Amino acid sequence: MSISKKLMTTGATGVAYVDDVFSTYLYTGTNADQDIVNGVDLDGEGGLVWLKNRGMDVSHRLIDTERGISNRLESDTDVQEYFQQDQFVTAFNSDGFTVGGSETGANDGTTPSDYASWTFRKAPSFFDIATFTSTADSTREIPHNLGVAPGLVLLKSTSNK
Repeated sequence: MSISKKLMTTGATGVAYVDDVFSTYLYTGTNADQDIVNGVDLDGEGGLVWLKNRGMDVSHRLIDTERGISNRLESDTDVQEYFQQDQFVTAFNSDGFTVGGSETGANDGTTPSDYASWTFRKAPSFFDIATFTSTADSTREIPHNLGVAPGLVLLKSTSNK
């Protein structure tokens, strides 16, 4: 068994391969819609795509199946959720995702850019997306489907700075 096929425990549901729930994928844009085939089922299972242009000083873009392809977050800014007219991710697929042509080129729309993508599929004991309305209660519990205590929690406001 190769390192990339290492088994991970997924709680009461059994065992899954890391390759089935996570992918790091580098690609060069084509200035056209482009399928990123990384083997992660986002269409049937749900999850998150994290994109970063490797050659330009632009924000990290996070698009998930809970909020849909028309909404994105930026992890490196204090800006709230964006509604995007020209989607960066245009589809969540059973074997990865599709990026739109406007995402794969540089600002001038003619020069392809290099990108890094990280794909996280929802899976018990691995990854989940939870949305909630914040309150002043400092003991807030956030429901999730991990089946175990989270090892890491990342929070991002979608409506306030």
